[in-house]
Amino acid sequence: MSRILFFLLALVGVVLAVLLIAPGVIPAATYKPRIETAASNALGREVSIGDDLSIRIFPKTAFRVQDLTIANADGFDGETLARVKDASVGVKLFPLLSGSVEVDRFVLTEPAINLIRKADGSVNWNLAAGAADQDTEETAGGRQPRDLKLGDVRIIDGRAAYRDEQAGRTFAAEDIDVGVVLTSLKAPLEVDGSMVFQGEPTKIDLVLTNLSTLMAGEAANLKLDMTLGETSAGADLSVVSADALSYAGPIDFNAPDLPAFAALTGTTLADAPGFDSLALSGDIEGGASAMRLDGARIGFDEIDAQGSMTLDWSGAKPRAAGILSTELLDLRPYMPPPATSADGFPAWSEAKMDFTGLRNIDADFDVSADQILLNDLQIGESRLKLTVDNGRMTADIPELAMYGGLGSGRLVVNARGATPSFAGNFDMEAVNAQPLTIDLMKHDNLLGLGAFKLDFTASGDSQAAIMSSIDGAGGFDLSNGALKGVNIAKIVQAANDLRTGGINPAALSNAVATARGPREETDFSTFLSNFSIADGLVNAPTISMTGPYLTMNGTGQVNLAAQTIDLRLAPRATTTADGAEGRSLAVPVRIGGTFAKPVIGIDGETLAKAALQETLGGFLGGASAPASPEEALRESLSGLFGGGQEETAPADSDAPPADEAAAEQPATAEEEPTTEEQLIREGLGAIFGAINEEEEPEQEEEGE
Repeated sequence: MSRILFFLLALVGVVLAVLLIAPGVIPAATYKPRIETAASNALGREVSIGDDLSIRIFPKTAFRVQDLTIANADGFDGETLARVKDASVGVKLFPLLSGSVEVDRFVLTEPAINLIRKADGSVNWNLAAGAADQDTEETAGGRQPRDLKLGDVRIIDGRAAYRDEQAGRTFAAEDIDVGVVLTSLKAPLEVDGSMVFQGEPTKIDLVLTNLSTLMAGEAANLKLDMTLGETSAGADLSVVSADALSYAGPIDFNAPDLPAFAALTGTTLADAPGFDSLALSGDIEGGASAMRLDGARIGFDEIDAQGSMTLDWSGAKPRAAGILSTELLDLRPYMPPPATSADGFPAWSEAKMDFTGLRNIDADFDVSADQILLNDLQIGESRLKLTVDNGRMTADIPELAMYGGLGSGRLVVNARGATPSFAGNFDMEAVNAQPLTIDLMKHDNLLGLGAFKLDFTASGDSQAAIMSSIDGAGGFDLSNGALKGVNIAKIVQAANDLRTGGINPAALSNAVATARGPREETDFSTFLSNFSIADGLVNAPTISMTGPYLTMNGTGQVNLAAQTIDLRLAPRATTTADGAEGRSLAVPVRIGGTFAKPVIGIDGETLAKAALQETLGGFLGGASAPASPEEALRESLSGLFGGGQEETAPADSDAPPADEAAAEQPATAEEEPTTEEQLIREGLGAIFGAINEEEEPEQEEEGE
């Protein structure tokens, strides 16, 4: 019996000696092939290790190897899935006997990992099915470790690359230095690391409160603080990974350089105005490719909004949707800057307008705003439905407040093609005309309250191109307003006061000058017009104005591309407010010039037409029409300014009758004008030619 006990003790001693001494004295070449074969069979890939190999069993199981490589899967680029320059692993032996794993040391130096997802969805990190089956059996049989403790766990100077051929994206990380702390499966898992991700310095600080619950398919709490270049993110999430990754909780995200962050995540934003910065905070709920944000505060460029939104990045282009409200919806970053000019209305810009930013994301938002800024236009409290679909933006605006008025509208910007196109319609009521014309036309000469309508289509990549291509129709109807800068009633009164004293061009010119100026106004009760637009040319077949001392009708054209005006008006002014009594004056007026420098004067072409004879005859109160336009002009001004009667030939004279003489008179006679004709011309110039001119007309000296 004693001999048997001695034999057993000797056997144990031999085993212990083998465990303690053999790994140090047996050459590595003896067991290296077996290790490589066992590892290759377990992973389903060829595994090789360098010759510098050491194994220790007691008192701590330790394994150290250099030049460890795991071969890549067949059909994938690159020779290796992973390569490790130096791996040092130490596991305590006795806890293994009780089903616990205590990793005393796990240090990987200069690991390089190459991950690939092919276009068909297959991946190169899907290791041997046998190993997976074995893991499943062990899990089902309850052979999971009871506990896991990590000691010195680090990755030093690692590299990793991921190429997703399915999404067309590639990511790379270098200088990976990560440390892990885990004292128990039920204790917090702490990860603190840094790397250079896509060329940008990155830092990660992660705490997972309970790894055992996460492994059991239950929720665990995850706290994350991360910086990626200039971008920062923080989260306090409940995480579940039973079937698929899901998370919920508050987050805070800030990307002051949005294009740079998008590039880091594999999305290239078009180089277009806007899309400069993004900040998000709120309660998030989502998974690996989509999320929802409630109670959100969203800062996008100059926009600060609140509400809820969803974001899906599973496809080639992210898609966002939600319901948002904001105090200020500033759209100016997405528009070309407005041109400026010291001479008044600026010329249309030739600068290229870039709307390709609309291709960066698809969107569907309901937005309400207290104020909207669109270059110089200021829009009040409004609501719109904004959709972006593959570069085409549609803004349906059921509630639109603008310059005191209310209405609705629709705007479409299509940037799918090489040249953007535009379409829109707006219908506004009770708009205050003065602030609108200040912002839109750069002058404050129109006052009133009324309605505006506009339907249009256009295309072009600059302001000038758009104005040359615009087509559409519209109109306005103002009431109880005024035209600033001129008082037609004063002009009429001055002409009436001077009629009895004879013509005096200097006195008329002075009277007209007093009727001009920033404090002078022509009041109206109604002012309306309808117009059409074709290739940038606005055609207004009807222009109508009524008011005290004035009625007016007319037609005209406005060339938007050239910024020129050509309006022919027929105002009739009276010396009484209601026009029932007193004298009246009707002379055709033509408004020309440019948006920056409009000019108003007499319409000589219309005045010379024979059709004006009846109008002038009515103006004079005469019973019969003059024989010719020239005669009508002479008679009208002679009657207005107190001119003498026209001389008639004696009864026995051989001269032909006046009407025959007029008929024989050539239309283009080169005869010198009479003194009376000269005064008539000067009077007309004094009344109408100086309204918008800074200098008075020169007066010719009379020979008498």
